[in-house]
Amino acid sequence: MGLNNRIHKFEKLNEPQQEILELLFKLVKYVENREQYSVGHSERVAYYAKKIGKRLNLPPEKLDKLELAGYLHDVGKISISDVILQKTAPLTFEERLIIQQHPLTSCEILSPFNFLRPIIPAVKYHHERWDGSGYPEGLKEKEIPLEARILGIVDSFEALSSKRPYRNKFTIGKIFEIFEKNSGILFDPEITEIFIDIMKSDTITLYF
Repeated sequence: MGLNNRIHKFEKLNEPQQEILELLFKLVKYVENREQYSVGHSERVAYYAKKIGKRLNLPPEKLDKLELAGYLHDVGKISISDVILQKTAPLTFEERLIIQQHPLTSCEILSPFNFLRPIIPAVKYHHERWDGSGYPEGLKEKEIPLEARILGIVDSFEALSSKRPYRNKFTIGKIFEIFEKNSGILFDPEITEIFIDIMKSDTITLYF
């Protein structure tokens, strides 16, 4: 989907808001092009997050916010150097700490804009995990906002299904195995079940 079409999906925004969104989408695209393997990442996360939201019967307004959060959740990676984003070996402990700052940086970028503040909890906490082992605050279970739990599952699937400089992508069967094993540990069990069902039945997959 082109940039203009993505912005058009949020046509309820006024012209200044549309212009801000256009700039932020361009920043996301720039980050994805720098990482190379993540081109299209935000669009895929937004697409499947919204599908999960529909299965959960979220109202249209919340679906729009969830989708927008999917598009913008990684905008904070703009602050991470190419040395780290393009590294061909596993990251060091210190480099992982830098990467783990990106949800907070994303929030810093989004927070000046009132119309984007409702999506900040989803963006900030999308790397939290059901058992409390995630970041940035170690939230667990339903302490994690619903939208963040949704984004976290899709984002993790996206990471596993993408080829990285230091490993090949996992097969779809292996990914399902990983998700089923970690349901109720890393991931919300209800959302995990819904997402796996979507991926098994979706006729327009963006992955395989």
